[in-house]
Amino acid sequence: MAPHIYLMRHGQGHHQLEPTDKNQYLPDPALTDEGIDRCKYFGEQFPKSVTLDLICSSPLQRTIQTAKYTFAQRLEQIAPIVLLPYAQEATDLPSDTGSDRAIIEHQFGKLVDATLVEQGWNSNKGIYAPTAKALKERANKLRSWLQARPEKEVAVVGHGNFWHYLTGEVDEEGNQTSKFLRCRAKRSC
Repeated sequence: MAPHIYLMRHGQGHHQLEPTDKNQYLPDPALTDEGIDRCKYFGEQFPKSVTLDLICSSPLQRTIQTAKYTFAQRLEQIAPIVLLPYAQEATDLPSDTGSDRAIIEHQFGKLVDATLVEQGWNSNKGIYAPTAKALKERANKLRSWLQARPEKEVAVVGHGNFWHYLTGEVDEEGNQTSKFLRCRAKRSC
């Protein structure tokens, strides 16, 4: 039986601060202090009745940090965070392009399992291209991987734009057909 999947968007990254037209060119930006605070708060609010068996993340810095701060206590029992290149963001902007595997492993160490992070995952080419066709193919591969997992409850930290592809909430041209709830104000979601 496929696991229950909890999709979570990353916390506020430096690329989301004004001026966003310039900050979107920051390479693989980290979370802001406010983003870290929101992750910690969300982690406190995450239902205790949910017994996560696996925590996964896109290999971008802000998503790994979101998993780290949101699920800090749970990671003590179920670390490491499994990095899923198929869950990366849907554009080729520098802020949406991840670092090489060696950099990720050096930065996060034993907190992450980068086994699935293959050479070229951050090239924005092939299945990782920012085209509707490639994004749909990547979403299908990620859905298949998640459905085949033996765990019962899995959290995946990723990116809002890509989640629309994963959940099938895009039209034929790749335009989003729905919106997700976001944590806007501190201490509220």
